[in-house]
Amino acid sequence: MKKSGLLIILMSVSLFPLDLNAVLSAEDRFALKAPNGISFSEIRGYETWTVVAPSYRTDNKELRVILGNSAMIGSYKSGVPGNGQPFAEGSIVVKIGWAERQSPSFPVAREPDVLRRVEFIVKDSKRFPLTAGWGYARFVYDAKTSTFTPWGKDASFAQECFQCHTAVKEKDYIFTGYPER
Repeated sequence: MKKSGLLIILMSVSLFPLDLNAVLSAEDRFALKAPNGISFSEIRGYETWTVVAPSYRTDNKELRVILGNSAMIGSYKSGVPGNGQPFAEGSIVVKIGWAERQSPSFPVAREPDVLRRVEFIVKDSKRFPLTAGWGYARFVYDAKTSTFTPWGKDASFAQECFQCHTAVKEKDYIFTGYPER
């Protein structure tokens, strides 16, 4: 290669530096596991799943979108939980939570700001018999490092999640319904 060609390549690379940490962190999240063994990889592709519903938590002013995989959406469409049937095995619901902010272009609206967490619940009665067949996982997002960290010191955090969800036992432990569209 001529020196001039090499110089052009080096100049191009320096003008558009590759942030290797950003590239790796995007991939690394799928290698993460919650303390109870649930892997972030179990929801690979969640960004394109069907929206179940939005939600808002007043205690921490968090906007959320709740998504479902095809098994979850199929269960909802068949009448679960209103028909008294449980969600299908393999159902997964994902909750993405953001801090809120006032919309700069439409001041009466609130919109997502900084990503805070991705949580999900997996229906697998064989893996999670102690929590009515549901496994819980939470991955907290650090915007400064663009990385996720599994939440909880040990598998007992899943019992905490389950205790809250017992309030909706009659809905197969799922808070969010599938509203009319």
